[in-house]
Order: sequence, then structure tokens, then C-alpha cells
Amino acid sequence: MSEKVIGYILLTVGVVIITLTAWNVWQVFAGKAEPVQLFNFEGISIDPSKFAPQVDVPEGMEGLISQRAPASQKVEFISPDYLNDTANLFAHIMLMGFIASIGGRFATIGTQLLRPIEVKLREAKPQNSQK
Repeated sequence: MSEKVIGYILLTVGVVIITLTAWNVWQVFAGKAEPVQLFNFEGISIDPSKFAPQVDVPEGMEGLISQRAPASQKVEFISPDYLNDTANLFAHIMLMGFIASIGGRFATIGTQLLRPIEVKLREAKPQNSQK
């Protein structure tokens, strides 16, 4: 095959790859498609009873002052859904960026094959001969 035919094929493949990745990213942001599910984290939560001071309460005051929280009560700072959606969206964007860069490389090689190779040589200056 000629370099021009290979160049047009590579350019077309590169542009198609870039277009498909851009379309996929747009669909993910529009909510029409799901991002790649790579992560499944648990939510971030803490037990507030570990941060409360343990003070001895005088006898007879236990009913009035309750400093101890239930043992299994945890406060959730970041829900697992939010954490997983954010991480998966970031991973999807990084993956699509990598695939789009591969398409860019194909298109670059194709355009380099399509351009004509022109070599410009300097003309040799005639030497002045003094007689």
C-alpha cells in the first residue's frame, strides 16, 4: 500500500478513537452511561465516643449526666456512594484520556505520512574567480 493510503487510514482511525472517547465521556457526565466500576470503598466514619473525655461522674448524677454514647454509633463523614462515584468517575476520565491520546498518536502518524516530503537545498554560490 501507498504511504498516502496508510496515512488516511491512520488519520481516520485516530479521529474516530478521539470522537468515540469524547462521546463516551459526554454520556457519562450527562448521566446516560455509567463510568467504569473499578472501586468499591467503604464510607469514612469515626466513633465520637473515642474523642469524648472519660470523666468520673459523682454517684447519684449518672441519671442526669450521660456522657457515654452508644458503643456502635458512628458518624459518617463521606458516604460510600459519594466516595465510589467520585473515584470511579476520575478513573473513567483518566482511562478515556489515555485512549484518546492513543488516537491522537495514530492521527499524528497518519498526518505525517500524508504530508509531502520536500527537501530544500541551498544553491551553491558560484565562487568568484579573480584572474
